[in-house]
Amino acid sequence: MSVDVDVVIIGAGAAGLAAGIGLQSTNLTFLILEARNRVCGRAHTDLETFTPTPIDLGASWIHSYGPKNALYNYHKSFDKDQTRTRPVGKRLRLDYNGQPFSSETLFHAKKIYSKIFQHLELYSYNAKKDQDQSIEQFIQSKYQRLVPTDGPIKRLVDLFVSGSEQYEGSNFTDLSVKQYGIGSGSGGDRWVSFGYGNLLERIANKHNLPIRLNTLVIQIDTTDPERIAITISNDPAIIYCRRVIITIPLGCLKRDTISFVPSLPEWKHQAIQQMGMGLMNKLIVQFSQNFWDPNLRSFSHACNERRGRFRFTICIPPPTNILILFVTGAFARELEILTDTQILEQVMKFLRQIFPRTTILDPINYKFTRWLQDPLAYGSYSNFAVHASPHTIEQLAKETSDGRVQWAGEHANIDDGTKDWSYACVHSAFQSGQRAAKTVRDQLCFS
Repeated sequence: MSVDVDVVIIGAGAAGLAAGIGLQSTNLTFLILEARNRVCGRAHTDLETFTPTPIDLGASWIHSYGPKNALYNYHKSFDKDQTRTRPVGKRLRLDYNGQPFSSETLFHAKKIYSKIFQHLELYSYNAKKDQDQSIEQFIQSKYQRLVPTDGPIKRLVDLFVSGSEQYEGSNFTDLSVKQYGIGSGSGGDRWVSFGYGNLLERIANKHNLPIRLNTLVIQIDTTDPERIAITISNDPAIIYCRRVIITIPLGCLKRDTISFVPSLPEWKHQAIQQMGMGLMNKLIVQFSQNFWDPNLRSFSHACNERRGRFRFTICIPPPTNILILFVTGAFARELEILTDTQILEQVMKFLRQIFPRTTILDPINYKFTRWLQDPLAYGSYSNFAVHASPHTIEQLAKETSDGRVQWAGEHANIDDGTKDWSYACVHSAFQSGQRAAKTVRDQLCFS
């Protein structure tokens, strides 16, 4: 039976682009199907709202930056002669009222935090195979014993603790104690000054990849052993191929946005549901004038109401005058269901509390992300929920339909046994796409 192309890649995010690049060195025909009207997926750079400043609505940093990173050479080549928009200057930790913490408070809070997390790291290292619980549950007794019931030391310890929650995009109530610190890679982070999404778009353009936008896949039928049938929304035509590489977000897999005929095996379903999906949103506000210290690069905030509320803000100085507030986990979910006006009210109340001696005018521009409500994302990035593990990632990445369906994405980057291994990052998604493409090459080009 005839096919339209040898390989269909579903999704034009980092994993899909990498898979396409990996197939270009072959004689295989392939097509990348992307449901959005753009490439890059959750690594999207807004080039219009805050012109001329590019603002990343998703990922902003290349984690584990260095020569071994799959995106390092691309970034080095595109980063030349770019206008720098990265915030520079000092970073502050502020109490709920905008005041800095005393050195004595900082000393005691760091000491307590260190004891809590030494306890956590020791357990995660020595835990037996089937032993797991939430981080919140595990640290609770030690936290209650070491942390004062109220006051600046408690707020600062909570600020430190919420840093890990921010990184994972989830509260400790949802995260595995056994997998704490696993898969975080090595090396530092690099802010992409011209936009992470812009970087991926340039990669796609450089390789002139065959991408069909506005094409939503709703069904994959592997019943026929000779060819796979791909059904598109609002299009009666079926696309036939020999292999499929699926790179859609874990959040979409959890929502069954694509139906499979026959159904996926139970072990694949279990892995999809077992892996956690974090949420990180950005609340971006622009002002006509700068009311904060122009040398302030970022500030973290210790809330006196709940841990992690409006925890971290990046400051972009004049003449741009932009603040980017990062919100994650349960708090981000609560904000998503509010209107823009209601969110803005909370943001302005917070800023006026942090800068009480300053008259703050309403912003001239703003934009709020809602990644959980996005039907092509349903969340930001994966994490280790309770009982999830690197084996879960192996199952997420494992091929189905006798090897004819490959899986890739930030949630499907298999542990390679090196200190550089990471997951839940753009570059790890890119690596997973490279792996999937290699598997398809080995199957079709050397069989």
